[in-house]
Formats: sequence, structure tokens, C-alpha cells
Amino acid sequence: MKYFGTVLILVACATTFVSSNAQESPSPAEEQPSISPDKKWGYIGGDTPKLVKLSTDETVIDFFEQRNPGTAPAGQDPELLWAPDSKRLALNYSPPHAHHTTYETVAFYQLRDDKWVALHSPVDEASDRAQLAQLARQYSPKNTYQKGDSSPVRDNLKARSWTDANTAILYAYSAAHEGEAAALFTFKFDAKGNLKIVKMHRLSAKELEEEQ
Repeated sequence: MKYFGTVLILVACATTFVSSNAQESPSPAEEQPSISPDKKWGYIGGDTPKLVKLSTDETVIDFFEQRNPGTAPAGQDPELLWAPDSKRLALNYSPPHAHHTTYETVAFYQLRDDKWVALHSPVDEASDRAQLAQLARQYSPKNTYQKGDSSPVRDNLKARSWTDANTAILYAYSAAHEGEAAALFTFKFDAKGNLKIVKMHRLSAKELEEEQ
């Protein structure tokens, strides 16, 4: 009888240990969302990324439905960056593209009357020109990029950070058989969400090497 009692104690301890571990290691679907600075909104990533209103748990943006970021390379899931005032957000993601290429871009959203709306894309997504080349031309018509300008193998555009509620820093990179190039762009948003490039910094060969 004493031996039987010892077995029961061991089983109970093992059950408690397993239960404790399960609570300490939630599945990805149970992970807490990335909370906005004002604590009103939450971003939930994974295979079906979405934005939810925390007070009601309502899905306010279904990024999978709107952006179809299902072709992101392993380890490069969509990434959301909040503006400091929680009124805008940037979503880095990889939409459908040719399998032999790498393509990443960014989408901006703005909160208007408690509703999130998509802003105009900073680039022409239908163009065969690199996003880097498009932005460089927007900043100055004299800017030209011979390296990776047209039909690049790697075409990446990502929001890096928000320096304030109306200013975002974007990194653009392009690579093709002719070579590679990159630049940092500073975007300013007005009250309506219109954006304008106010600064461009071409990365030197050394800076580009440090980025890789």
C-alpha cells in the first residue's frame, strides 16, 4: 500500500510538471499580439496576420486577405511597425512573385475616425522597374540606377523605423546581373496620409556590405 501511494504521488507530480510547462510555452496561435503604443490595437502575425481591436477582439484588418503575404521566405514573416502615436502603421511583407526572385515591399495604413484605411503605395507594384529606382526618380528625376534597375532578381523595400508620428525611414535594395545598389529614404506624411520623400541617402559600397 505504501508503494502504491508513492506511485500516485509521482504521477501527480509528473502531471503537474507537464501542465506547468504547457502553460509556460503557449503555441504560436496563443501568443500575445504586438500591442500599439496607445494599447488599443494588437497585431497578430503568423500564417494569417491581422490587426485586432483589443477592447472587442474584433479583426479590423485581415492582412492575409488584403495583401496575401503567403509567399514570404522562411524566417521573413510580415513585420508591423507602429508610428509613435498609434495613428499609422507600416507592414513589411512579401506578396506573390516569381519563384526565382526575392520581392518584399511595404504597405501603410492610417487611422481615420476609428477605422484603418490603406494609404497609397509609395511605388507602382505593377512596374518591372526596381522599387529602389522608382523611389530615386520620385526624389529627383535626375537620379538613375543602372544596377538592378529593371527586372531585378532581388527587389526589397522595407520600413526601418518611425522617427516621429509623421516620418518613416525606408530601406530599398535592388540586385540584378549588372550589380546591386541600396538607399535609405525619409518619408513625410501629411494629415491626409499623402507621403513625400524628403531625403535620400545612397549607400556606399562599404555601407552596403555592412547591410548584407
